[in-house]
Amino acid sequence: MIDTAVLMRAEMQVFLYFALGILLKKIHMTGPREDQFLSELLMGLIMPLNVFAAFYQPSYAGELAVGGLLILGGILVILLTLLAARLLPLPIPADKKRIAEFCMLMSNGSMIGLPLIEALYGMQGVFYANIFMTPTRVLTNVAGQRFFDPGSRGNGFKKGLAQSISNPLMIGMAAGFLFNLLGVPLPSPVMNVCNGISGCMSPLALILVGSALCDTFSKAAFRQMFSLPVLLACLFRLLASPWLTLLACTMLGLTGTQRAAAVLINAMPVTTTAVIFCQKYHGDTRFTSICTFVSTILSFATLWLIRF
Repeated sequence: MIDTAVLMRAEMQVFLYFALGILLKKIHMTGPREDQFLSELLMGLIMPLNVFAAFYQPSYAGELAVGGLLILGGILVILLTLLAARLLPLPIPADKKRIAEFCMLMSNGSMIGLPLIEALYGMQGVFYANIFMTPTRVLTNVAGQRFFDPGSRGNGFKKGLAQSISNPLMIGMAAGFLFNLLGVPLPSPVMNVCNGISGCMSPLALILVGSALCDTFSKAAFRQMFSLPVLLACLFRLLASPWLTLLACTMLGLTGTQRAAAVLINAMPVTTTAVIFCQKYHGDTRFTSICTFVSTILSFATLWLIRF
């Protein structure tokens, strides 16, 4: 059961970081170039070091069995979500249908979920959450293009798998676990730098999301924000997905922090990288941006409905 006071404090911190990101964009201290730089810095350096620090914790080295169950749980949730997405009567055109499926599948676990889980459960929660997200990270690289460009056959399985393996987050996870397993000692100055940089993850990631939300809100029509297709996709992401995750984790015997981290990751709003994929593959950027914005705003309320 998540402590109400802890969740309230964590949500308030997230909200304040969002507000700071919006303020910086409004007073023109940040813009597209700054957002791009911060995004690349986070994904290429700060988040990988945060993941490395989480997996380098000595007390987690022997949890191979739990890691395997979390990965299996992530795969099971993907399959259940794809099945549910096919059954939902989404009244939207074909070009938006696959985007809606991507929004249902991919949470903003890295940018919002990990900071929140770190606040609630510490680095152990981050450790479990990163393992659980492995299947969705692989799926994003292997089949991401298929969701935004219906006429495409994607990048190909081998190329997508290679992109997943070379992903800095995956490299940070593998390096941390390997160093941990082999007992490789790192000098204290090196670990201090790693911990110092990784400590910047939560503030910078949430400020970046706030900045991105500011852009989305300025472009989104109010009527489109509360259209039935957007609401269906967002509510599935925020409510149905975490309950499917809870079901999958319970079936696999996962409990405590392991299960809580997995459920919270899938209770997060639509990932902001959906908009990046949409721009890259010439999909419906407006629809994707609105789903990201609306799901993020609604998540402040829906998190209270999945406390357990």
